Amino acid sequence: MALHLDVRTPGTLGVLRCIGSRDGRVHIPGFVDRSVLRVVEMDSEYAARMGPQLQIDGTEAILSVLDEYGRTEFLGYEDPILYRFDGAEDQLHLYCTIPFYDPEEEGAVLYLGHASGPDLHSLTMQEPVLGPESGVHHGAKEPAIAPVSAEGHRYNLVESTDTEDGTTYSVLRSVIASDPSGPWEYGDIVLHPARRGEEWCAGHVSPGPFLPQSFLDVGDGKRVGFLNGRETERWHGDTLGFGAFTIGLMLYDYEQGVVEWISEEPLIEDPDAHTITFASEFRQTAPDRGLIYAHVDDSFIRVYQVDATALESYLP
Repeated sequence: MALHLDVRTPGTLGVLRCIGSRDGRVHIPGFVDRSVLRVVEMDSEYAARMGPQLQIDGTEAILSVLDEYGRTEFLGYEDPILYRFDGAEDQLHLYCTIPFYDPEEEGAVLYLGHASGPDLHSLTMQEPVLGPESGVHHGAKEPAIAPVSAEGHRYNLVESTDTEDGTTYSVLRSVIASDPSGPWEYGDIVLHPARRGEEWCAGHVSPGPFLPQSFLDVGDGKRVGFLNGRETERWHGDTLGFGAFTIGLMLYDYEQGVVEWISEEPLIEDPDAHTITFASEFRQTAPDRGLIYAHVDDSFIRVYQVDATALESYLP
């Protein structure tokens, strides 16, 4: 699951989250996954070969100084995002979730990890760019890297948590990123499921990738992005479990760090999905064509073709 690509490497290398073991079932709250990251090489736009586990230098030194290390279980790196910033293309940045799990606590504590190096085979782990805020939220994951604002920093988006009326939601928070290596600063909650009326994302939200301006131009200071949304919990026979996770659209003002609009309905729900269709990567293949890579039920990855003109018809 969670494929992400370094498209500037010969042969197009990427990284993939693989689940090594699971306690529970993916559609029932409370399941626990233990993960590793693996290198993948694309044979074509529609086929990849999975390679060895990704090796990141300095991992132990960074993990060992975190408060949760040694007294809770480290579940392995999750949710990899690869990025090369304009003007510094010789440096590859990997962002990933660092989850620590304590069965006595509610949920996991999350750090947004960061590693960098010239390529996937030469990464060194750095200090996390974000972590949990005690009494506020459990941390951050799934970053969406925004363009640089006129002020010179990025209002990136992350998935975080918020508890309202006894219910914990996944929400979108903005984070102010002046340096790719961090530290980043938390901003506002910019999209909260409990405060919206769209049923398809009334339970949880997570940012998907932003579309480049070369693919869909919606004006200065704005980007279209994919939005992963989950319905509220529903009954699966006699068990109360998660609702469906599907993929919709959002319009983001990256100058202000504001989500201006989200689609009333999802655009993508995989025909084989029992509960999850989740967008992790977009790759432009022509001026008006692209591919979205989505993982289904945390089990396999599907490629969807995306047409810019058709996508634009959904926008306000």
